[in-house]
Formats: sequence, C-alpha cells, structure tokens
Amino acid sequence: MATLKDVARDAGVSIATVSCCLSGARNVKPETRARIMDSIEKLKYIPNASARNLKTADSKKIGIVLTDIDDYYHAEIFKGISSYLQNKGFSMNVAFSNNSPDIECDKIDDFVSGNVSGLLIITSQPQNTEFFTARIRNYNIPAVFIERRPDNLNTSFVSFDNSKTTYYLTENLIKKGYQNIALITGSQQFSSEAEAIKGYQLALQDYELPVNPDLIQTTNLTREDGFKAFLTLPLLDQIDAVITTSENIAQGVAEACKIQGSIPSDDIQILTFGEESWNRVNLSGIIHTSRTAFTLGTKAAQLLMQNIESPVLFEEKTLIFTDEIIHSRLPLPEAKKKTPASKKAGSSKEPLRILMADLATSHAARLLSENFTRQTGNPVEIDFAAQNELPGKIVEDLGRSRSHYDIYMYDIPWLQYLVQNGLIADITDFIESDSFNSDAFFPENLNNCMFDKRYYGIPIVGGSQILFYRQDLFENRRIQKDFKKMFQIPLSPPRTWTEFNGIASFFTRDCNPDSPTQYGTSMAGIVDEELAPEILIRLWSGGGKLWDKYNRVCMNTPENAQAFGSILKTLNYIETSPFETDISKTVHDFCSGKTAMLITYSEYAGQICQSIHNNIIGRVGYESIPGKTPASVGWNLGMNPCTARYEEACLYFQWLSKKDISIYMTILDGQSPARAPYSSHELLKLYPWLELTEKSFEYCRKRTGPYSKNSLIIPQSRIETTLCTVLRRIVTDGLGIAEALDEGQKEMQALFKSYGYPKPLHLLP
Repeated sequence: MATLKDVARDAGVSIATVSCCLSGARNVKPETRARIMDSIEKLKYIPNASARNLKTADSKKIGIVLTDIDDYYHAEIFKGISSYLQNKGFSMNVAFSNNSPDIECDKIDDFVSGNVSGLLIITSQPQNTEFFTARIRNYNIPAVFIERRPDNLNTSFVSFDNSKTTYYLTENLIKKGYQNIALITGSQQFSSEAEAIKGYQLALQDYELPVNPDLIQTTNLTREDGFKAFLTLPLLDQIDAVITTSENIAQGVAEACKIQGSIPSDDIQILTFGEESWNRVNLSGIIHTSRTAFTLGTKAAQLLMQNIESPVLFEEKTLIFTDEIIHSRLPLPEAKKKTPASKKAGSSKEPLRILMADLATSHAARLLSENFTRQTGNPVEIDFAAQNELPGKIVEDLGRSRSHYDIYMYDIPWLQYLVQNGLIADITDFIESDSFNSDAFFPENLNNCMFDKRYYGIPIVGGSQILFYRQDLFENRRIQKDFKKMFQIPLSPPRTWTEFNGIASFFTRDCNPDSPTQYGTSMAGIVDEELAPEILIRLWSGGGKLWDKYNRVCMNTPENAQAFGSILKTLNYIETSPFETDISKTVHDFCSGKTAMLITYSEYAGQICQSIHNNIIGRVGYESIPGKTPASVGWNLGMNPCTARYEEACLYFQWLSKKDISIYMTILDGQSPARAPYSSHELLKLYPWLELTEKSFEYCRKRTGPYSKNSLIIPQSRIETTLCTVLRRIVTDGLGIAEALDEGQKEMQALFKSYGYPKPLHLLP
C-alpha cells in the first residue's frame, strides 16, 4: 500500500507539502498540487480515514459544484442547499464547471486539497467513475450527487423520477389524440435525461405506438440548442407535441415555433419539466410540471449533513421524488388533425428561386426562409449543388432561354470572373440605398461583394480558416510531460508550421506509440478548391506568392520551395492522401477522436463542437493558424442579371440582414457575416470561436487572381488547378520540389499569357 512518503517521492516534493495539500493547512501552488494529485491517483494512495475525519471535523467548509450559473433550475437547487446550510455553521464554496469535465475535475481537486467537510455535486461527467473513486471514495469525503448519478459508484443521490414524469406526460398526450410526439432532452450520458427517454419510450410501447429514434433529440440544455434541435426535427410539419426536460430547451422550442409561424398550444403542444413557483412567469402556451428544485437542494444538503455528523452510522441513500404534476390533471386540449399543408399557407405567387452551395449555412437559410414567406408573402425555393459543380450550374442556368433561378450563391474568388462575363447583377444602388442596412455586416465581409467599386451581392458566409485542437489532450498533465521530454518545449497550440509538424508527429501513433490519437492531423484535397487553400496558407506564411506586383509569375522561389517541403512533412502525419480526402472526412476524423488537430473553416465550428459533445471524447480549443495567414472564407448571394424578381430578391437580402435572422443563422450554423452575433455575450459563451473569427478578419487573405484594368479575368479555378498539380507531381509522380515548381512556373506563365498577363513594363502605370 502506498504511503505519504511514496507520494512525496513520486511528485518530487516534501512529505510536509503533500500533507499541507491534503489538509489545506496552507496554500500550495496549483502546479505543485496538480503533481501531487496525479501521484496520488497513480499510486492509489488512500489517506487514513480516521485521521481525515479528525481534520475535517473542524473545517466547516462545504464544496458545491454546479454546471452553469445561468441554469434557473440549478440555481433553485442551490437556494435549497443554502437555505438548509446557512444555520448549520458551515461556509459554502461554490464552483461552476460550465459543463466541462476538465473544469469540474479541477474544481473538485481544489475542494479536496482545501480539506472540505463534504461535497454537493451536479456532475457533467457521470461516466468518470475512476476519478470520483480516487477523489471522493479514497479520501473518505462525504458527497451527495444531485440529478445525475455517477456510474457504478455507491454514493448518496437525490433526483426526481424523470422516467415517471415523461411517462405521465406522454401518456396524457396519447390519450388526447397526439400521435407525433417529439422529446428533446440533454445528453443521454446524464441519468436524469436517460430516465426521461426511458419513460417516453415505455409510454409509446404500452400504447402500441412506434418509437421513432429521430423524434428524440439531445442538446446541451441551452435555449439555443433547443431552438436548433426543434427546427432540425425530421417531419417537423407533422409534429403535434414536444416534451422537453428543461425550461431552457422549452424557450428555444417556443422561439423556433415563432419563426415557423406556429403557435404553442394552438398549432403545437409544448410540455416541459418546470419549477413550481407561485410568482414565476411561465411562457405562454407551454404546460409546465410542478417539481420543486428547492426541495431537491434542501434534501441533498440534509443528507450530506447526516453523513458529516454521523459518519460511522451513515449509510449511502438514494432519494427519488415524484413530480407533483403526476397527482394533477393536465390542462391538455384535444389534438387537432394536422397535415403538412395546415402549417403553411398556400400562395399563388411565383416562388423566389435560389441556387446555393451544399453548406450548413445554406440549409440554415432554407430552414428559416419560411419566416421570410410568412412576413412578405413570397414563397422561397432553395436548391443545393456541390461546391465544385456550382459555377457550371450558374453558367448553365444563364444559358437557358429563361433562367430558372433568381439568386445565385457564389464563392468570393469567383466574383471577378462572374462580373466580367456578365453572370451577376450590379446591385450597388440597392446596397447604398436607405432600404438596406449595410452596417449590419462587417466591412471586410461586405467588401468581398465589391469589384471595381461596385457591389454584386450580399455576404451570407464570412469567416476564415482556424485551428481546432483537442484542448483536453493539450492540457493533460501526463501528455504535457511526455511532450516536453521529447521536444524540450511546452505543449501549446502551434505558432509556426515547424511547430505544427512537430506536434502532429507527437500525436501520430506510428511516430509515438503512446499517442492518444492515431494521427496528428488531416488534410482535405479531393478537389482543387479544397486543396489550394491548404497550400496557399503555407506559402503566405513564409512570404511565398504566385505572382509579383507586375503580375509576373514567380512560382519557383525558395519561399515556395520551403512551403512545399513543410507540406510533405505534414503528409507523414495524416491517415489518407489529401487527394482522396474531402473536408467532411477531416471533420469526422477530428470529431471521432482519430486526429488531434484540424485546420478548416470557421463555418464548420458549430458542427465540430456538437459532434464532439455527442461523442463525449473531449474538449475543443480554437486558435489562429500557424503564421496567421488564413484564407478568407466567403460566400455571397448575387442576383441573376436577367431575373424578373428584382424587388423580391432585394426583400430577401433585407430579411437576411436583420439582427434576429443573423442570430438564428449563427445558432443553426455557428457563424455569420453579420455583426449582431459577435456582440451577444450569450452566443460568445456558446460559440467561443466567434471571437477568434472576428479577430482573423484583420489578417485573413483573399484567394483572388491578378487584375489589370481592361484585361481578361483568369478563372481562379484554373490558377488553383495549376498550383495543386505541383503538389500532385511531387507526391504522386515522385518529382523533386524544385523540378515540380519549375514545371508549374511554365504552366502558370502559359496560362497568364493566354489572358494577357503580364503587360509589358512600359505599359504599366
């Protein structure tokens, strides 16, 4: 059995320091405490229980760990705790985990080393049994868990019977004729949410109704995620009732109903777990249950005090309370017959037709466009096309005797070519008029719609490339120690491409057998449009370029050679060749825990975070890419120059610029070119990458070709194809970097020459 001396030796500190850390007799530096706690966990050291009981008897401190200060239900639980403990002579130390397992671990470690008398916990990591055993059981610390029961851990627990509540709610809905009932909960890793799902499913089965897994949506228990979960429900127009497990979710659902033109209690019935309070203002049209979180907090504190006061006689207890609504009659109306047509008012108007790239933003726009129709009476039809197919479809549509689409979505590198070939309408008069609020957008994004001082659209996507990394791995103390031993520098997000490759090698199992991930990173390049930015950001970082200020090609340079050398090193730390990998796979590999880092566009941030949350694999960090030379990502909506729906298209552009719509777009997609979401503290808390994205506007670069007045525009795709061919020749054909760049130089010069570049020097201004 490990001793205090063993712990001190392993942590590299004195026995006295270990003792002080455990007793809280004096402050111990955070980094020292972290080493001590790691050693204790590694050695399975168990402090003497009787000695600990003697020390804690006089500490008179209770550690309380809650998830989120903004959660009303959990705030009421704390009120109950406080009410019971305030006359017991104990001080209360409260910490918030923000639903982060890592933060929760740190806070509990702080309480343990501070020698608290007991712990009250609403955990964000019930599956982390090993941690709770090491920190609570082995230290003989009295603890009560609330709402969320840790896996395989015999400890006191208090909660409501969520299974019984959802069964009751579902049963009553069924008896009133409701057929398509959705359930929106928190993560299924929480016992409270898992029990709610269990009751819902059991009620459907008992009444011989099918259990459709698509009608069960999990969220992070925020209003914003509830909003998104409802709007993305399959067969949304057939849903006649929704049950939610928190009032936050219910608020999000109600807001989504408003967007869709549905009225709670009239078009759709919303039921939610709610707090019992005579003076609480409840949302109109929503039926709330009548549980008392205050009582839950009181009972949890009472259990804890019983354990502290009589540790020898105390037995761990589980208290499950029944929601008061079980004993009452629900004020439910009879279900109304619902058809898809009943939710949408028919219109004889010709729809406004839009062709968009198949992106998350585009799907968000389609979800919200029903709101535009409701406000203006103009129906909207949105079709999608693959990014690499979209330019051809635009040209094809304009080649018809009568175009099908009124609005086109286009990537900002295409703008010059579209304008010069008359494929996009000049809407400067509209943009500069009083009817359009240009201040709603960041100038950097709105300028992406401008060519030769004229406007040719409005921005709908605006962001840049950012670095995503597994923050939980980068901050893991064991991993940090191993990295420093290997590279002699601390582990942190890379600032240079040399550092990036070094970190990528460390997290690649073929290079480091102890790596927690299979590969360090990944790279997309199945199409040139995805591969070119991967090359360009490395060229730009080292001062490389493809042409000079006189539009003379300059590919075969030392700077460009160095960039390609860096890319070749990166290819050693990826699973599959970039020529066989698309962006969706790189995102999937990162979200599934296969890779440690990912460089991609900010528009994927929301998807990444949601997927990481669902997979329960860790925590995401965000940082500027190495060299701070990201490619600007921008998609605009431009008008067909031949459209007969000019006024309707302008109305749609006005609608997209509204504050509430830009916020809804951000919630559904995770980013926006408008200012409003970036000034919302609620959204910045949920989507921390927004701050980084806004900052990147200062230094991100456009992917544009050379330009001289009265000269033809070279399609950006042809320039990028030539650039990507250089890498293919190096990787696939085995050419040396210098040789491949020389070949690329000749091909790029021929391309430039065919479009009249460069002009003779004596003709240049």
